[in-house]
Amino acid sequence: MKFAPHGEAIATSAPFAAPAAVPTADPVRVVIAGDHATLRACLKTMLELDPDINVVGEASDDCELIKMAHRVRPDVVLLDLDMRCCDNYDAVAEITEGNLASSVVALTIHDDAVQRAQAQKAGVKLFLEKGVPYRQLISAVRSAAKS
Repeated sequence: MKFAPHGEAIATSAPFAAPAAVPTADPVRVVIAGDHATLRACLKTMLELDPDINVVGEASDDCELIKMAHRVRPDVVLLDLDMRCCDNYDAVAEITEGNLASSVVALTIHDDAVQRAQAQKAGVKLFLEKGVPYRQLISAVRSAAKS
């Protein structure tokens, strides 16, 4: 509530208040994979701000990612393509060929056409730049879950 110069109250709406969101019956189930704990934590926080997204697991390397995907069967795997623990493309191929997730979305800072072609061949459906704006990240995850 604001007040006019003479003390009378002026009704205002809160400029930054988010509308009350009602989650859908089946939220998008996401596994986040990356070798940097801080990146995973930031992504988890951002994703879980949306009531229609539920982070069901995190993996710090490809081997852990495959085990996690077998166990929780996520809708979307959000993968740091720059993770350097095992061979990313073999893990992506195993996830997509085994139908362990509906879609794999890759985060990267590189615009390497060869790397992207290899990742696409293995099953990555969508590439996002690290640092992508919040709304674009949420939109991409939702779209990937529907594909």
